[in-house]
Amino acid sequence: MKDSNIQRRVEFVLLLLNELSDIHKQLKSLSSGIEGNSDAFYEEIFNSSKFEIENDIESYKSNLEKMKEINMNLTAKLNEWYDFIKDSSEIKKVTFPFKMHFMKKKLKNTITKLNEEISSLSIENRFIREKIINWEQELSVRALHQIREGEDFHNYEELIRKKDNIILELKYLLPTIPGIIPIEFDLNNIDKIIDKISKMVAA
Repeated sequence: MKDSNIQRRVEFVLLLLNELSDIHKQLKSLSSGIEGNSDAFYEEIFNSSKFEIENDIESYKSNLEKMKEINMNLTAKLNEWYDFIKDSSEIKKVTFPFKMHFMKKKLKNTITKLNEEISSLSIENRFIREKIINWEQELSVRALHQIREGEDFHNYEELIRKKDNIILELKYLLPTIPGIIPIEFDLNNIDKIIDKISKMVAA
């Protein structure tokens, strides 16, 4: 390559490519570190809210147990009613119609009351379930915010800006060098591009 201007341009391009390769390696390292730390950030934030979250989960489980007990109580009351109306010894008594009337009224009130309790607990659990889902989303947002505030993330963003600027500059310079076919940058194959340009410098 005899044209000194082109030679200097090629050497400058090679410097940019080597800098780009170094930035790419740093980006991969930082990305791996950020990804590895994200679980630690999430766990740390979870632990800071662990008491509230565990309380919500315990309330949810407790309500399920209460609903189970209420259903068992309801089943027992119904079985008691059916045993009574099928009891031939009770049916023969003169007081049976009166007793049946009052028992039926009491059973109806009990069923209404127990169903209201189940409904109330079910609604409360729906809100708790939504709250737990919101906890998960909030923890993710807080973990992401903490990651973004970290030094590694700021360094990553700065390197991304440098990388983009170098690529823009290379896309402008490369077409001005004779014999170079326009290159689509694949950073994973940048060593091949550097090798190709190095051979031009040596020529």
